[in-house]
Amino acid sequence: MKVQLEVLLSQLGNPGRYQVFIFLLLCLNYFPLVFNHVIMAFFGSRPKHQCYSSAYLPGTVQDSVTDFSMIQMNYTSLGNNATVTGQFESCSARYYDAGNQSMSIVCPDSEESFLIYQKSERESTIVTEWDLVCSQAYLSSLATTIYFCGVMVGGVVFGHLADKFGRKPVMLISLFMPIVVGIATSFAPWYSVFVTLRFIQGVLMQGLQTSTYTLAMELFLPQHRSYAGAILECFWGLTVMTVPLLAYLIPNWRHLQLVVSLPSLLAVFYICFMPESLRWLILKNRVEKAEAQISKITAWNKQAFPHHAWEDVKLQLGTMAQDTKQYSMLDLLKTPNLRKRSLVLFYLWFAISIGYYGLTWRLTSLPGNKYLNFFIAGCVEFVAYTLVIYITKRFGRKKPLLTYFMLASLFMIGAGVVPLALKNVSVYVTSGLAIAGKFAMGGLFSVIFLYTSELYPTIVRNIGMGSCAFWTRVGGVIAPQIIVLDHFSNKSMPLILFGLVTLIGGFLTILLPETLGRKLPDNIDDVEQSGSHDNIVNGEEMKSLNSNPDHDAKQENV
Repeated sequence: MKVQLEVLLSQLGNPGRYQVFIFLLLCLNYFPLVFNHVIMAFFGSRPKHQCYSSAYLPGTVQDSVTDFSMIQMNYTSLGNNATVTGQFESCSARYYDAGNQSMSIVCPDSEESFLIYQKSERESTIVTEWDLVCSQAYLSSLATTIYFCGVMVGGVVFGHLADKFGRKPVMLISLFMPIVVGIATSFAPWYSVFVTLRFIQGVLMQGLQTSTYTLAMELFLPQHRSYAGAILECFWGLTVMTVPLLAYLIPNWRHLQLVVSLPSLLAVFYICFMPESLRWLILKNRVEKAEAQISKITAWNKQAFPHHAWEDVKLQLGTMAQDTKQYSMLDLLKTPNLRKRSLVLFYLWFAISIGYYGLTWRLTSLPGNKYLNFFIAGCVEFVAYTLVIYITKRFGRKKPLLTYFMLASLFMIGAGVVPLALKNVSVYVTSGLAIAGKFAMGGLFSVIFLYTSELYPTIVRNIGMGSCAFWTRVGGVIAPQIIVLDHFSNKSMPLILFGLVTLIGGFLTILLPETLGRKLPDNIDDVEQSGSHDNIVNGEEMKSLNSNPDHDAKQENV
């Protein structure tokens, strides 16, 4: 039996100022979340570098060198070593003395070698600090992969904890523990300590995202959730725009990590003020706490206490069947139509994640100013998030998703192919195409959340969304490893691969039905019975459904 809550929730404000205020507080949680998800674009940034021998350059001179021109000048002013000539490359060097005797070194493996990075004196990344270049270059991308492995673990762990102990305690733990982990990360003495702490941070960040998104969605009636989801994505975009500004002002990665870890302390009042999900309290039969929260909400919103609706809910709780079927991820694959939708959606989320995070981390190595490239990409991503409400209402879900997939693949493949095919083209064309691809990827992320929630029936909707989120994390794990390919092949290869992955996603989108103006499926039979939920609702009926909370009650359980 379903506990029908929409009638009760509609009488608490539709939405009221209490729901709006709590929602805005939850939106602020996206700042530490997004920072940790994308900051490796700057922490792992790899500046140009050259390999030299300490045997020919004293340590005092090494410490004073800041760019390549100075190293050449110092080599010609070392007295007895003035006759030394060399061939300097990014990862190796060969020297010839006056007797034409040669010596070869390889950076950073040789004890007699050192690297000079082309960067400002203030700039410091994990790459420059621990020499993660040449044979060690894979370690930078590996750090990102390890982080997203933690995110995958966090999705499994905190999803169950949030269902068992509530959304609020999970949110508070995953909001405040990262402060300690973030501070510890800023003092990490070795790479191994850094990646271990980043793994833990990934676990906690997924707990924060899961609990925050669930709390936000459970505040609103179904017809308002698409707006809430779009606003959350806008906060994501705002944070992406903020990251390069902070990285520019604070170019030392340790200082930057410390600065962004501390502001969460300002949210300490969440402990007393942030409410538990009313839906969760009712589901767990916490009647007294639920009633107290309803009283608080109605007082804030200046509404009368909904005695009749509350009594109906308590009656339903008292008569709820104890043998209600428990669903699992396996139920997503048992029946033909639902299986087809699930398999397609799994790939779409995977492809979107690879393209989005791949472009995000690639932007700082593209031609042009890395801070400006990242900021512009964040701006166009924000625009994509704000446009989603109009676009999905005007054109539906399937057509925009298909269009964004095709645009994303076109821009990313173009960013990889154009420099190869047209040698004389401006290097900034590549950056422009990549930034345009970021716009399309932002649009994909905006649409896929709403589309997926409408394709799954109510009884397995949360399971379906969680399963798709898992494949998003798989994409986050794989994307940095694709970027590593530029060390073994042409630098355009990662962008081309990202484009091909998204292109396949565009063709698979054709297999899915449109959901705009169509009734949401309640159970698996609705999906399997042809046309049972795909019938388009006419204009008058649509108005009735949107204004009738009893209809929404039929669509949603706790």
